[in-house]
Amino acid sequence: MLARENRIRKEIERERGIVSETQGEYRSRIAGSFQAARKRSQPSTNANATMIRLGILLFLSVFIIAFIQWGKPVLYSLFLFLPVYFYLKFKK
Repeated sequence: MLARENRIRKEIERERGIVSETQGEYRSRIAGSFQAARKRSQPSTNANATMIRLGILLFLSVFIIAFIQWGKPVLYSLFLFLPVYFYLKFKK
């Protein structure tokens, strides 16, 4: 139990920068190995992709509810919206 408490104290001191890291400590080397990946994985400020996903999920949810409520006529109306979707998608 005492060894565990000492190890936890050393890790806390190392995180605060009180104790300098030694080269023989495996944990300190591994903890620093993922710093670059953590910086790269920050969420982007571009909310455009999130809004597109939200729109698609909203459309699918409304379509499923409408299909349950009214049946096949809603499915046929989907075929009216597919050309509009493909036009907007490939107009670039």
